[in-house]
Amino acid sequence: MNSIKKIVSLMLCFLSVILANAQQAPFGVKGTVVDLESYKPLAGATISIANSKLATTTNEKGEFYISLPADKSQDYLVRASLMGYDAQELTFNLISQDTEFLSFALKNANAIIEEVVITRRREKATELALLEERKKSNLMLESIGTQELSRKGISDARSALTKMAGVSRQEGVRNVLVRGLGDRFNSTSLNGLPLPSEDPLYKNISLDFFSSDVIQSINVNKTFNPMIGGDVAGANIDIYTKEATANSFQIGTSIGGNNQTIGKDGFKRIDGANWYGGNLGGWKPQVNDLKNYSFQNAWTPAGQKYLLNNGLKFQGSRRFMIGNNPLSLFIVGSMDGKYRYAEGKYQQANNEGRKYLDKEFVQNEYNVSQSAMLNLRYAWANNYISYNSLFIHDQVQNYSEIFGKGINEEEGDREFTRRQQVNDNYLFVNQLLSKLTLNERWTTDLGLAFNYSLGNEPDRRTNNLLERRSVLSFSTNSAGENERFYSDMVDRGLVAKAILNYDFSHGSELDRKIDFGYQGNMIKRNFYSSVFNHKILPPPPSSVEVNKLDDFFNQHNLGTGFSLETGRGTGAAAYNPFYYTGTKNVHSFLASGTYQFNEDLVAVLGLRYEHIKQQVLYDTNLGTSNIDGPSLIKKNFILPSLNLKYNLTDKMILRASGSQSYIMPQFIEVANMLYTGQNLSTVGNVKVIPSEVINGDIKWELYPNMGELVSFAVFYKHIKNPISRIQSLSSGGQMTFANTGSMAAVYGAEVELKKDLFKSSNSFGENVLSAGLNVSYLYSKQKLDDPIGRYTYTEDQLEGASPWLINADLSYKALFNNFDLTPTVVFNYFSDRIYTIGVGGFENIVEKGVPSLDFVLNGTIKKKIGINLKAENILNPYRQYSRKFSNGAAPIIVEQYRRGVDLSLGLSYKF
Repeated sequence: MNSIKKIVSLMLCFLSVILANAQQAPFGVKGTVVDLESYKPLAGATISIANSKLATTTNEKGEFYISLPADKSQDYLVRASLMGYDAQELTFNLISQDTEFLSFALKNANAIIEEVVITRRREKATELALLEERKKSNLMLESIGTQELSRKGISDARSALTKMAGVSRQEGVRNVLVRGLGDRFNSTSLNGLPLPSEDPLYKNISLDFFSSDVIQSINVNKTFNPMIGGDVAGANIDIYTKEATANSFQIGTSIGGNNQTIGKDGFKRIDGANWYGGNLGGWKPQVNDLKNYSFQNAWTPAGQKYLLNNGLKFQGSRRFMIGNNPLSLFIVGSMDGKYRYAEGKYQQANNEGRKYLDKEFVQNEYNVSQSAMLNLRYAWANNYISYNSLFIHDQVQNYSEIFGKGINEEEGDREFTRRQQVNDNYLFVNQLLSKLTLNERWTTDLGLAFNYSLGNEPDRRTNNLLERRSVLSFSTNSAGENERFYSDMVDRGLVAKAILNYDFSHGSELDRKIDFGYQGNMIKRNFYSSVFNHKILPPPPSSVEVNKLDDFFNQHNLGTGFSLETGRGTGAAAYNPFYYTGTKNVHSFLASGTYQFNEDLVAVLGLRYEHIKQQVLYDTNLGTSNIDGPSLIKKNFILPSLNLKYNLTDKMILRASGSQSYIMPQFIEVANMLYTGQNLSTVGNVKVIPSEVINGDIKWELYPNMGELVSFAVFYKHIKNPISRIQSLSSGGQMTFANTGSMAAVYGAEVELKKDLFKSSNSFGENVLSAGLNVSYLYSKQKLDDPIGRYTYTEDQLEGASPWLINADLSYKALFNNFDLTPTVVFNYFSDRIYTIGVGGFENIVEKGVPSLDFVLNGTIKKKIGINLKAENILNPYRQYSRKFSNGAAPIIVEQYRRGVDLSLGLSYKF
C-alpha cells in the first residue's frame, strides 16, 4: 500500500503543476452534422482543420467544438467526414467574431468497408471515434473496433483483447487474463446482455468463437459500475455486433497453413469426425446392452492429407426507408477450418524431484467453425428497436499419442497412450433491444434475450498400452485403461433488463441524470456423462497392434477377450449417467446518478443490489447431493460504486473509481464430480464459498492530438476468500478448487501510448506511420491459510498473475492511385505466472512467459478488392509449464510444445 500511495502522490503533484499552467483558448468553431436525407444528427463524424492537427468527433447530438489559435487574419478549411458518407468541406474566418457556427449535411454513400455505425449505442468503430468516445465517457472505458481489428489482422475477440493494456492470453482455455485475473474474475456480455459458457470448466464463453466478421467493437470495463453484473473483479468484456450501414454485399476466401503441419506425413483424423464438424452420432452412446458391442465409431483413426487452412465468408448490408424512417438489415456468415500439428513432452516427479513420468507426445488438431448472424434494426425519431440472432458452431478434433516412461513399471518399460477427443460446441443467442424516448426528460433502455449453449464431448476414446522388450500389449492396471466417454452439457438462459433514465439537466449542456431499473439473469444447466470401460479378461493377448484395435474390441471378443462395464458397474444402474444440474437466478435492482458540477467535474454514484440463489445437485460415483446441501448458496449483495472524472484541460483528464463486487464459484467447482479434461482431471469442492472484492483505480489521460493518447493508471484490489485451482491431495492427483485463504491483494500500474510518428500527404490522401504501446506491472499476494496445512507456503502470488505484460504495434498506412496498403507489426509478451498453487510439499507449476510477434498486410484495390496477408506467432517460442524443487533437484517440464507459425492469404470482393 505504501508504494501505491507514493505513486499516486507523485502523479497528483505532477498533475497539479500541469493544471497550474493550463490555459483555455477563447476562440473556436462549433456546429452540427446531420444526415442529408433524414436530417438526423450524426454521432462519431470526424471534424478536422486542414493543415493542422486540430480535430474532434461529434457527440450523440451531432455537435462539435474545436478550439482555435487567437488569429483573426487566418482562413480555415474545415472538413466533416464519416465513413459511409460523402465528405464535405467549408471555409471560414474569425474576422467578425470569436466563435464560428457551421452546419454540415452529409449524403449517404455505399460504404467501402463495414466499419461505421451512426448510433451512439454502437460506440462507432473507427479508432479515432472510439478514442474520442473514451475521452468523453464518464467511466474508465477501453474499446477496440473493426478498423483496428482489420489493421492488426485480428481474427477473433480473444486476439483483439490481448492487444489492450493489462490483458494476456490464457493458454489452453481460449480466454484471457485481465490484470492477472483469469476466467473466474471476468464476465462476458453481448450487446450489454450476459452470455453463458459452452465449457463445463469455465465461467465465460470462449472468446475466439466471435470472429471479427460479427464484431463492431469490444468494450472493456476494468472498473465496476451498477450497469454491469456484480460477479466481476477483472473486467466486463462487452462485444457489440455489427449493423447495416449501406447497401453492399461482400464475399471473401482465405487459404493458409501452419509451418509444423504443412507436408506432415501421418496426420491422423478421428474416425467419425469430418471436415465440416459433424456430431459423430451425438453425445449419447448407442449402447443399452453390455453384451452387445454397438459403438458407432472405430478405434482406428484415418489418415488426413491436404492440411491447408481455409476460410469462406460473406456479408450483406441493406437499408430500406419506411416513410422517413430507416429499416436496416445486416447478415454475415462464415466457415473456417484450421489444422495444427505439434510435438512436445511432459514429466512428473515426486516432491523430492525423482521423475516417475517422462513422456513425449504428438498432437494432431483440427478446428472447424461456422457462424451466422442476422441484425434487423428500425429507427424512428430518437427511438429504435433491434433484433439480433447469432449462431456459432465450433468443433475441436484433437488426436494425440503419448509415449515414454510411466509409473510403477519395470525398468525399460514404456507406456503408450492414444487419446481421441472431440469437443463440439454450439451457441444460439436471440436478443431484442430497444431504446425509447418518452419525452424530453424520460428515456428507456430495454432488453430481452434467450441464450442456448451446448457443449458435447461425443465418444472420447482412450487406450493405454505397455511396451516391454519392444512388444506392445494391453495395460491391465484397471478396467479404465481402454474407455469410451460421452458427455453433454446444455445451458439455457433468460436475460432481461428494463432501465429508466431521467434527465434533470434542465436544458443546460451539463450531464445530469438518474438511471434506475432491473436486470435479471436466470440460468439452468444440465450436465450428463457416461463412461464405458473395456476390462481385459485373462489371459490377455501377448501382443497387440496399435492400428488394429478394432480387430480385438468387437462383438466376437466381447465376453471372452474383454468385458464392458460403465462407471456404475454392470448392475441395474449401469446405464444411469453421472450428472449434475445447476440453477442460478440473479435478480438485480440498480440506481446510478450522474452529476456534472461544471464543465470539468463529473461524478457517477451507483448502487446495485443483487439477490442470488445458486444450487447444484449431483449424482456421481463420488456421492449424491442433498437438496439443502452445502452447494446451495443464497446471498444478498449491496454493491456501491463511485466514478469521478475531472478535466484538467481540454486534452487532459484525471479519473478515479472505487467499488465493491464479488466472485461466485462455478457450478462444476462445487459439484462432487470427476471431470477428465484434455490435460488434467478436475473434481469439485462443495465447501467453496463466494469471494468479496474491493476495487480502486486512478487514471490520468492525455490526448495530445487527433488519434493520440498517453495514459497512466494505478489500481488495487482486495479479495476476501479468494478462490483458486489447486492440486488435490488425493492419490489420483486431480485438480480441485478451494478458498485458498482469508485475503488476497492485487495492485499495479498501466502505461498506454498511441502516437502518430510520421505523416505525409499526396494527391491520394494522408500517409501515416503510427505506433501503440502499453506496459503493465502487477503485484499480487494471497495468504494461504489452511488448518490441515496442505499448502507448501503460507503466502504466494495469485494464480495467472503475470508481473509484466507488454503489447506493442507499429503500422504504416500508405495511399496510392487506386489502391492502399497497411502493413502492421504486433508484439506481445507476458512474464512467468503461476498455473497451479503448490500443495503437499510440491512447488508451484509455473507457466513460462513468452513473446509473440505477428505481421499483417492489408490492402484494397479500386475500393472493391481486399487483400489480407498474415504471419502469426513468427518467433514460435516454446509453450512451457515447469516445476522446481526446494531441495535443488533439477526442474521438470510438466508440459512443453511449440504451436508453429501460421501463414494465411485472404481475398475479398465487394459488389
